[in-house]
Amino acid sequence: MKALIGYFLHSYSVSQRYFGPVAGIIIAVLILYSYKPNPVMNSYSATAVFLFVACAWLGLSFLNHEHAVQKQVAIVQLRSARRYSIGGILTLVLLTLLLDLFIVIYPVVTGSFNEPAGLGRILLAFTGHALLGVLGIAISLYLQSSWVSRTSYAAGLMLITIILSVSAGKVAELVPGPIVPVLLPPVYPVMDAMMNADALPLSSLLGAYAHVLVYIILLTGFYIYRSGRMDYNKTI
Repeated sequence: MKALIGYFLHSYSVSQRYFGPVAGIIIAVLILYSYKPNPVMNSYSATAVFLFVACAWLGLSFLNHEHAVQKQVAIVQLRSARRYSIGGILTLVLLTLLLDLFIVIYPVVTGSFNEPAGLGRILLAFTGHALLGVLGIAISLYLQSSWVSRTSYAAGLMLITIILSVSAGKVAELVPGPIVPVLLPPVYPVMDAMMNADALPLSSLLGAYAHVLVYIILLTGFYIYRSGRMDYNKTI
């Protein structure tokens, strides 16, 4: 698996498709913290949403960076489409964690907060960023070119999903019942929990994080199962 992740990192870096999403999130963080001081958890909540959007974009560019023939050759060499898919997901998780580390540590190192962040809040922020970043990756799995052939459709669906996910609190007021909490990616609950982390009990925070984790497991689990049954010859 290490060799496969190394292959993905090399081929993705050569393609240079990482530049847009990585540059976008770095610029957004630098702009946010160019004004000092900032409240700790409110700022972390905002950057977690930035990372969710950036990782959805990063995932889509990563999953589409290979030529279809190159992708099929890699699957034949591995003798498993599911192993190929798992390697791709792990590579994206690794990239997400690197961005997460930068986003969480940067304001601490540069003294951008109005008070000491504290180890507990840093750990909450790191976990929250990681969950929303991987959630963005999980959504992008279903919008890559082998699932949605038209790039314009994939971009439009991703944009709609991001908007609805971030504004789920307002959407829930218009559509009461369990539909919104169950179907929409749970970005808003984590964003709200991080903003109110100092006042909420730990169980509420962990509940919001667990909600995202379950959502990620369901999305990636079905994707890995389905990818093993797809005919990749049709994508050539």
